[in-house]
Amino acid sequence: MKKSKKKGAFSLVKYILTTLGIGIFLVIGFLWGVDIRQLFNFQSLVIVFGGLTLAIWLGFPSERVRVTFRALINAFRHDDLDAEEKRLLSQVLGLAKIYRMEGSIALQKAASRVDNDFLRYGAILVAEGYNELSLMNALKREYLKVNDIASSQIQLLKTLARLAPALGMAGTVISLMQVMQHLDIEASLGPSLGLALSSTLYGILLANLIFLPATIKLQQYYARRSAIMRLVMDALLGLQKAEHPLRIAERLNSYELYCKLKEEEKVGAHVVRLKRRVA
Repeated sequence: MKKSKKKGAFSLVKYILTTLGIGIFLVIGFLWGVDIRQLFNFQSLVIVFGGLTLAIWLGFPSERVRVTFRALINAFRHDDLDAEEKRLLSQVLGLAKIYRMEGSIALQKAASRVDNDFLRYGAILVAEGYNELSLMNALKREYLKVNDIASSQIQLLKTLARLAPALGMAGTVISLMQVMQHLDIEASLGPSLGLALSSTLYGILLANLIFLPATIKLQQYYARRSAIMRLVMDALLGLQKAEHPLRIAERLNSYELYCKLKEEEKVGAHVVRLKRRVA
């Protein structure tokens, strides 16, 4: 409980500091000494944001766009994948113990309560009697499917990162064409040029402050999830062979879980000896 409270407080402080940092960066970097009215150009906004919206609508299925942004939200919300990895490996070892002691029917019941789709799918296949080759083929198909989905989502964000500066430049060219038509009015030349460059600013900011960081975050998120899936695949292979949980922990190089299981075995053996003495 204390750890979760500390973690929540740390996350809150992190978000507050991040928001303050972004605000200071924008004010000092972009707004200092600049007329605020020059930063807002309705035509530039329409060209950049309207162009991006049109590109998404024409180039990508709506379902992929929806899933991509939902995955992006998950990537920012679930930073601590190490805790999820430990939890999944602990669940695998628990399933291995149930499988060795109670058989496939008990394993299937226990697997139905697992919240991770990949682990639940693999454990149910083991309970249904899949051999090693069939199990690995089925798991690899799911693994490749997840990687394909990840690649398509990352490609969408990369496309937006490339399009944003190009649309900004297009907006600047259009605005400059309009400025050229009024070169005879010298008083309005400076402000008009400032407004003309605003669309380029929008494109650069969108690409470098939103789409590129989002792409990197999503890449890191899926790379970590792929590593966790590979660990789960190795653990399920040991589960299929009915290996001892200690052996599976050793296979995964999970020293912490290995020591924890060892300690539990010692405590269990001590309890059994006490019961025999009492009897």
